[in-house]
Amino acid sequence: MKPHHILDENLGNISFAFSMRVIESDYNGPLIRLRRAGDNAEQDFSWGDDDIVDINAINTWRAGNNVFIHTWYDQSGLGRDAIQTTRNRQPRFYPDTNNPYFQGDGSNDHLIVNTPNGIQDVTNSGDEGTVITIARATNKSQHSFGVLTGANRWSTHINWNNRNLYFDPGICCNPTRSFNNNANTNVWEIYTFMKTNTNTIARSGGTQRFNGVYNNGRCTRTEDFAIGWANGNQSGNHATTSFTELIMYNTDITTAQIQEIEQNAITFWGI
Repeated sequence: MKPHHILDENLGNISFAFSMRVIESDYNGPLIRLRRAGDNAEQDFSWGDDDIVDINAINTWRAGNNVFIHTWYDQSGLGRDAIQTTRNRQPRFYPDTNNPYFQGDGSNDHLIVNTPNGIQDVTNSGDEGTVITIARATNKSQHSFGVLTGANRWSTHINWNNRNLYFDPGICCNPTRSFNNNANTNVWEIYTFMKTNTNTIARSGGTQRFNGVYNNGRCTRTEDFAIGWANGNQSGNHATTSFTELIMYNTDITTAQIQEIEQNAITFWGI
């Protein structure tokens, strides 16, 4: 029998799907491409019997060297890989056997998802969209993912330097946009961010943290979606947020879908 994975029946309206585990049964490519610091060699890595990226193979290959993310491969079938070809901008990968992840240095590290019309393609024309991510928050003036040019943005802060988490899916700043996330500083957690045609919603740990009417306009930027930064400007606000999984849809998805995906990830990663 073919194994079952969480996205097998959850690919409708998908924008991209990144993870340090296999999450779609028909996907047969690698999960990540790494660069080895000692000689700048690059290599793709798939997953082991536990469905997690093959840490034993990575450790053998890196031979004690630090390694950095060149490509986080998209499992959605759309080929929207998250890539960074400039070496000094590649986030460092940490081969934790239970929770492999990458983390930027907060200076210039980030990955880019290349699409013809940028954020417009991975949302519903800069408006509706859903992101479900396994992340570890830090406290810094930082943009953790998305796009941002001044007030025109579709982005998050996980966390800002005041220990609040912010979600801005359009023209900033909507009255409902943040909650205090200090308890999750340096803790692995699952977060869901959703913009419907009327509301802005954020969840953490499978619990709704806010749900408020959105009063401002849609994001009109066309920059490509970034992970570890919000592509556009404010380069000093690169993130130190850590990532293990990030799935995006170009619309608001059902509560049942959200809960199914969240619970699967919580159980798998033990968070």
